[in-house]
Amino acid sequence: MLRSVRAGAIERPVRLPDEDPDLFFGLSEDSLADARARALAPVLRLEPGPWDPRSAGIRDPSGCLGMLVLDGLLLHSVVVGDEPRSELLGAGDIITPWEQDEGSASVPFESHWHVAHRGRIAVLDSRFTAQACRWPQVVAAVVGRATRRSRRLALQLAIADLRRVDDRLMLFFWHMADRWGRVRPDGVVVPLPVTHDVLAQLVCVQRPTVTSGLRRLSEAGQIQRLRDKTWLLSPEPPPAPTRSLRARLAA
Repeated sequence: MLRSVRAGAIERPVRLPDEDPDLFFGLSEDSLADARARALAPVLRLEPGPWDPRSAGIRDPSGCLGMLVLDGLLLHSVVVGDEPRSELLGAGDIITPWEQDEGSASVPFESHWHVAHRGRIAVLDSRFTAQACRWPQVVAAVVGRATRRSRRLALQLAIADLRRVDDRLMLFFWHMADRWGRVRPDGVVVPLPVTHDVLAQLVCVQRPTVTSGLRRLSEAGQIQRLRDKTWLLSPEPPPAPTRSLRARLAA
């Protein structure tokens, strides 16, 4: 049985405007200076492996807006029966891992968290919440982050419903490239250090199917696994399927 990784001790607060400037976009210079002095949040460091959010030590989350991922990569999996289905979360995402209803849901399920790449999480605790009321734009930005996460997950589910696994994989990688991709002359690098098993959970197929699909895509020159475990996508994104899928979701 896997042992859960315990989060490190809660570290001294960080200045969130320095860690995540986009969260404070739109504030006036005076308000931003005020935020740099007041918008502080304690930080948890996470090491790779299974993570039990209860180890974060948040005794009363009632006044907590959530946790802000500063860096690293988390995998959140929901298991119904024997098949886990997962989402990836990284810098900028807002999570509330204590919001679970396994005990009251009509459909039995389990929820698991795994740290895929070491990182830091800022706890938007009750003190931060009280200070954030000074800047409505910041509260709206936090809510917006949560909304965008749900829309990204909806897009991932739509991708996972495509018939061909090659299409699922390519569209999923470009979906991730929109968030974390780095453009270079020979293509787009996507830092996604995950196994074929995890990719299978993300696109809703079996691991051997993922392995076969990646081999075909590699032979076609559409994707390449680099030595540092990142992925290199061909310079141009897939044609119509990506754009039409986004258009249907936006309609």
